[in-house]
Amino acid sequence: MAHSDVGVNAAENRSLRGFLQLSRLPFLSPGLAAIITGICLALIGGSEPEWPLVGMSVVGVVFIMLATYYFNEYYDYEGDRINKTHTKFSGGGRALVDANVPRRFAKIAGWSSVGVLAVIALVYLVFYFSDYPCLLPLALFGAFCGVFYSHPPFQWSYQGIGEIVIGGCYGVLTILSGYYLTSGTVEPDMLLIGIPASLTVFGIIQVNELPDLEADRAVGKNTLVVRLGLKGGAVAYVAAMALAYPFMAASIMVGTNPSILLFGLPVLALSIIIMVVAARGGYATRRGQETMGGLTILANIFASLMFVAAGYWAVF
Repeated sequence: MAHSDVGVNAAENRSLRGFLQLSRLPFLSPGLAAIITGICLALIGGSEPEWPLVGMSVVGVVFIMLATYYFNEYYDYEGDRINKTHTKFSGGGRALVDANVPRRFAKIAGWSSVGVLAVIALVYLVFYFSDYPCLLPLALFGAFCGVFYSHPPFQWSYQGIGEIVIGGCYGVLTILSGYYLTSGTVEPDMLLIGIPASLTVFGIIQVNELPDLEADRAVGKNTLVVRLGLKGGAVAYVAAMALAYPFMAASIMVGTNPSILLFGLPVLALSIIIMVVAARGGYATRRGQETMGGLTILANIFASLMFVAAGYWAVF
């Protein structure tokens, strides 16, 4: 093989790795866990869904998240570039900073994702709107919050409210939407069931902002951690994680099987470990921040999917 061919193949491999890095695939798990939870809870309740709509909607959730991440990478570039304290979970995907893909590619990928969402919306309007009219405002709200998490003019993540906005979207909104697009019913009980997922998504964002504090402050990104300070941000993070299991238990009031007390124990255990690490000062160290970041992602997945386990336990 000629040297030029080797160079081309190496560049292609680097570009592919850079694109995957840019897409932040591990962070698709919160939204996927939430929508799968909503879908499964509706199925457990006996719903007979329109499977093409279900599949389309799952793809739509993925592209809302991808658009969010691509625009976030583009508009956070300056802060990520000067960030010397980032962890494996924070400071962006590093694809742009490491020059694995051109910066402009992130913006192109973001708008391409919005284009895919527009096609999905058109198919939905033609074939499913009359039977599932509430899905349109739910999806538009989620897409609006995601796209403008970093994109001007709103830039929620720069105003100290992005953590709350995305927490609500990735948890309550997505579980409610998953249930609705499967059952055709807006079920208010999903609001309470979705709170643990929202709390833990808030936790994911918050813990990943701790190591980014100085870089965010330098570029005027007024995250909640920048506003509260390192210790205050850590307190808000720990408080959210501490509330996740109690809200899982509280869902028994809206009909969740009491086995959620058992199935929710992994969330409780992970939250306790997080609190111990934070209490020992881990919120201010790279090792502690990475430990808490990884545990929070696990807690978030459990905070959603354990409701499915409790639902199937009740049936079988």
